[in-house]
Amino acid sequence: MKVGLLVHAGRDASVAAAADAARLLHGLGAQAVVPDSDEGWPVSDELASVASVVDVGRFATEVDLAMSFGGDGTFLRAAHLCRDADVPILGVNLGRLGFLAEVELDDLGPALRAVVDGSYVVEDRPTLEAEIEEPDGGARTRCWALNEVAVEKTARQRLLHLDVSVAGTLFARVPADALILATATGSTAYALSAGGPLVSPKVEATLVVPVAPHTLFDRTVVAAPDEVVRVELSAEQAPALVSPDGREPIELAPGGIVSVWGGGRPVRLARVGLLDFATLVRRKFGLR
Repeated sequence: MKVGLLVHAGRDASVAAAADAARLLHGLGAQAVVPDSDEGWPVSDELASVASVVDVGRFATEVDLAMSFGGDGTFLRAAHLCRDADVPILGVNLGRLGFLAEVELDDLGPALRAVVDGSYVVEDRPTLEAEIEEPDGGARTRCWALNEVAVEKTARQRLLHLDVSVAGTLFARVPADALILATATGSTAYALSAGGPLVSPKVEATLVVPVAPHTLFDRTVVAAPDEVVRVELSAEQAPALVSPDGREPIELAPGGIVSVWGGGRPVRLARVGLLDFATLVRRKFGLR
């Protein structure tokens, strides 16, 4: 079995944990594989000494399962590498909350044995597809997200003025600092910070969450996955930025349009401890 390891290269603890995992995998008769680079970070000498190094473009086709070592941001990078190859991902949490990275470092050994034994389950998480259209109807850019697509302002002193339509019907003009279009999986991330609801990841939906809206109506709107949410940026203002899962932002020109809908190709999560959503939330937030 080949297990891919993806790390938060800027954290020594993540690199050390991944190197320990590579040694444990070798002892279990499996092979550890790492990409030669990850978003500009070269593979560390420590990892290269205990794992096979492959080109990052071939990484997902070379492994049976991938493991991320970091927080949810590292998991999301792994998702964007592995989704199209249908490779399941198991997250080892070395961040803070870690809703996507379910395995804590103390449980690494049992988790690795479960991976090699095949005693894990795979859970499909829906994604959002997004299309960004230039104001003249010309060039279009496609992207996707597991957590959210965020439309954010570039001029600090000015609000975004956004016309939001759902399923072809104008819903509202929203003046706000940003607008978050999230999946249920992303409800516990940026959307939660902006006051959005906690939604079970079993629910397929698109959450429309305004950030610091300058209006009395400040509620989240929940759309069905087949209902296209269309967001048009007012022509009389500065450009905005569209950020899928906090990755490289795409500029949205004044008068430009972002269309988002559900039902994208899912990301496959490997699960070794079947915590239900309510238990996970309770533990992460220390609820009683």
